[in-house]
Amino acid sequence: MTDVFGSIGNMLNAVTHNSFFGKLSVTAGAFATAYFTPIAGLLFACFTCTTVDLLYGLKVARQAGKKLTSSKSWSGTLRKLRDEFTIIALAHLIEHVIGGAASITLLSGGATALICLTELWSILENLNTLNPDGPWRILSGFLRKKGEAYAGVDLTVNKDGKLDIKADESAKES
Repeated sequence: MTDVFGSIGNMLNAVTHNSFFGKLSVTAGAFATAYFTPIAGLLFACFTCTTVDLLYGLKVARQAGKKLTSSKSWSGTLRKLRDEFTIIALAHLIEHVIGGAASITLLSGGATALICLTELWSILENLNTLNPDGPWRILSGFLRKKGEAYAGVDLTVNKDGKLDIKADESAKES
């Protein structure tokens, strides 16, 4: 076992030219890679859903004649991605602390599913705005009914096209 650690030390010295900062950087990179590799697919799914939502949101804004500024839309999207990635990374941290090194992705996978479903809802709203007669109208209605049943709320779209969420009174009684 001593030979293994000696070999690792020799390799680190060769790669980093015996620099403390270099060794620290290589070690931090190795830990970051080990931490984020199990959730890389989840992060990619969030990135993809958020980017597609941005693209369709820009199309809707252009169709509505709103002035588009790339810095505003990109900064908002980057903030959203940062927050989504933070939620997934923290959920993975909790999984790692509770489950140890086992590949449990229940919390981070659940967080990713909620984030991606929210983005999907927004994409469906954008598609409905672009083409109200499209086939996504049926899917949007189905998702709304399932969401109402799951969350125990009443989801309606008001005159401004915004989602209005109210507590479902029949869910309270049962």
